[in-house]
Amino acid sequence: MGRRFDLDDESSDDSLEDVMRDLERKAPGSEEADSARPETDPEEAKRRFEEEREAEHRRSEDEIQDALERIGRDQREAAKRRPRRAAASPVRWIIVGVIAVGAIVGIVIVLLPSPPPSPAFSPEGAVESFWNSLVEGDYEAATAYYPSLVERFGGRKQAALHLRDMFGDNPPVKVLTIGEAEALAAPGDLRVAYEVMLRTGRPRSGEFIVRASELGDGSYVIITAP
Repeated sequence: MGRRFDLDDESSDDSLEDVMRDLERKAPGSEEADSARPETDPEEAKRRFEEEREAEHRRSEDEIQDALERIGRDQREAAKRRPRRAAASPVRWIIVGVIAVGAIVGIVIVLLPSPPPSPAFSPEGAVESFWNSLVEGDYEAATAYYPSLVERFGGRKQAALHLRDMFGDNPPVKVLTIGEAEALAAPGDLRVAYEVMLRTGRPRSGEFIVRASELGDGSYVIITAP
């Protein structure tokens, strides 16, 4: 039961003042209240701080571990949904190999000189074979019947390029006539006349000087035009 104060009593003033002073001393924030408050143990406070920090650290590790496990599950699920690439078929590799071999063979064929055609064993045959090679568009074969042209340009391919430059725009398309060989004043020289049809429809005629080949195999070759 609370303390009763009689306000009509004169002596109550002193009692009221004593009560107020007593309340002020015991009020929160007052020196007496602060002195009455139990002091905090520093070791205890440090221990509680360490415990809270350790608990927070464990919570962070648990959250990181949970996140890593979620990422791993997502990656495994994505790998299961991703379609697998079909293994390369052996037939495909065989086709690739065939194409590669074909390309290599083609390069070798282009780089290697073509074999010379069959020799001509008559003066007329040398002239006719020369023009037939040009009709077929085989300029390199034509040089086999005209070795002096090869010597002049330094090789079969260079001589073939010279013939292409001469007849590429208007090549012969047909051999019309090859005349009989006629002996000339120079020993061993023979003259053979010819006439061919060009692509423009106009004929081309002339003569070649033919001689037995230096190979001594009985064949004949063109030396030059008169």
